Amino acid sequence: MSQTISEIYKKIIENIVGKEYKLPITKNKGSPGQFLEDLVGIAHTSNCLDCSDGELKAFPVKKLQNGKLSPKETVAVTMLSKDELLTNDFKTSKCCKKMAKILFVPYLRNGDNICFLMPTIIDKNNLEFADLYAVIESDYNLIRQNYIEHGVLGSKDGILLQNRTKGAKGSTSRAFYIRTEFIKQYIPISL
Repeated sequence: MSQTISEIYKKIIENIVGKEYKLPITKNKGSPGQFLEDLVGIAHTSNCLDCSDGELKAFPVKKLQNGKLSPKETVAVTMLSKDELLTNDFKTSKCCKKMAKILFVPYLRNGDNICFLMPTIIDKNNLEFADLYAVIESDYNLIRQNYIEHGVLGSKDGILLQNRTKGAKGSTSRAFYIRTEFIKQYIPISL
């Protein structure tokens, strides 16, 4: 049976945060997340969720000139299926299932070394995040409506959730992403 988000959170807090790990830079942008999964004992599977009750998302941060840490890029949520977009509103979508409970783990890269920082759990069932999930649902439904009514998937749609191409340049595959504004507003990042 797979682990829970709370179990993974505890492992990360107790054993991983603040330690530096050698992880050479590769073309695979997902390697830090896969490395973190290995560290906490999450098997690499094709399951919808990493844990029994949610997702683990590692994301890079950068140090600004003023010394503050900021998200380096958007965070991929899940691939976008046009068929699912036509048939599923947010509450019945894979995107909602993937975003219902997420353990976000920022990491700072220094050359071939990375250091994982304090994680944050964002949970749809926590009233503290009710407004956040209302915005995400609205973003998803805007993306869906524009596709249904106009056949358009525009990367500018959505305040905190967007869709855009994923993969090598020229790829037509699309995915849902969490914008950096989401991270800045809801994920405290500190050394």
